[in-house]
Amino acid sequence: MHDSVSATFNVIKRGHVLMLEIEFDMHDMSHSIGKNNQHHNKITKQEFREYLHKTTNWEFDGEKIIPEVLSLKTIGGHSKAICFLSKAKENIKSIKIKNEFLLGVKEHSNIIKLDVNNTFKDFRMHKNRKELQVNY
Repeated sequence: MHDSVSATFNVIKRGHVLMLEIEFDMHDMSHSIGKNNQHHNKITKQEFREYLHKTTNWEFDGEKIIPEVLSLKTIGGHSKAICFLSKAKENIKSIKIKNEFLLGVKEHSNIIKLDVNNTFKDFRMHKNRKELQVNY
């Protein structure tokens, strides 16, 4: 059992690009996409990408952004995906997020961490809060 059932979505500016780092539980992910066999709960980058695109939407200043999954690593039961969002944007005015990632898992929360415009903000999303609009 985990102390906290959650996935973390960290939006950060790295040099000239905006990146999305996602940390999540591989067992929960495998179960959510229908791979319930305990011995084969590894998912492919393609399976992760399809699930991510199906369960999240990202908009920066009204422009829809589709995360490009660059890498997917698992150590123990914890996994981390690194995604490219876009070239860095200056003075972002609004970010709109829809997130239903792993919400089929009991008591699951998604923690959104936004490190943009030299400002850090974080939010908790869950089955009763699937959409978020952040204005700067």
